Amino acid sequence: MVSFWKSSFVVPVHAINLFLESIDADALSIAAFEIDGSENGNGALWRFEMLHADEPAREDLEVLIEPLLQRAELDAVPIEIDFVPDQDWVKQVQADMPPRKVGRFWIHGSHIDMSPPLGMVPIELDAGLAFGSGEHATTQGCLEAIHRIARRRRFRRVLDMGCGAGMLAIAAAKCWPVRGVAADNDPMAVEVAAQNIVLNGVASRVDAVLSEGYGNPQIRALGPYDLILANILADPLCTMAKDLDRHLAIDGVAVLSGLLARQAGRVLAAHRRFGLQLRRRIDIGPWTTLEMSRKKA
Repeated sequence: MVSFWKSSFVVPVHAINLFLESIDADALSIAAFEIDGSENGNGALWRFEMLHADEPAREDLEVLIEPLLQRAELDAVPIEIDFVPDQDWVKQVQADMPPRKVGRFWIHGSHIDMSPPLGMVPIELDAGLAFGSGEHATTQGCLEAIHRIARRRRFRRVLDMGCGAGMLAIAAAKCWPVRGVAADNDPMAVEVAAQNIVLNGVASRVDAVLSEGYGNPQIRALGPYDLILANILADPLCTMAKDLDRHLAIDGVAVLSGLLARQAGRVLAAHRRFGLQLRRRIDIGPWTTLEMSRKKA
């Protein structure tokens, strides 16, 4: 059983990218959700939420968000601080998480005992406190990209960089008879990914490894990759563009996500310097997924 504190406030849609990109808080998690049916003079409203291990001071939160409110030309907003009592978080999240369809994929938790719809590819992952189960828009964008790519091409070697729970590597392994690596710099993520890889029956073809960027020798040994999936953040995507180029096969495809729409130009520019070009862009809310490949000679 675990208990937390939650702080939240509401801002217009035009400001949410600024808060997601710029907020610097000592929080366990940060998220934003559109408020259903909310319309005002500035468009839809979004609720910005932070989860804290201890009760946050209201004054500290006000100081934290005031500069961002000024940049967004907004007045002060009321901040809600709520105690979230002890409960079985995994069980609660599972109860609130029905199966989801993303492209050809049918994502479900272990609490679902029904068969997948005809023609859908099942992926079993349970939600947890540290790693989600595919509900975020960036993961959905990557799954949609994999779904579209699978219509026209088969892959042999796949790298899931910054794998988290391992969903993208699992999705790729269920589409093609690939050899793959799921890599993350967080030991807990690697452990969770390894468990999910076994759970989904692809452990003979996908390895979960601990790696700071592309540094693990196993990543270098299996490459070059004809598909690299990287759902991380804009800054590390830009920093690792050169390494991605080195590990991507001549005719390879890269799917990049974890970035806000306003950051897409910077990520594109970083990879275009190494000869990659944009093939497709998927926008879901304020989040963007980029499908890139090498320019044809």
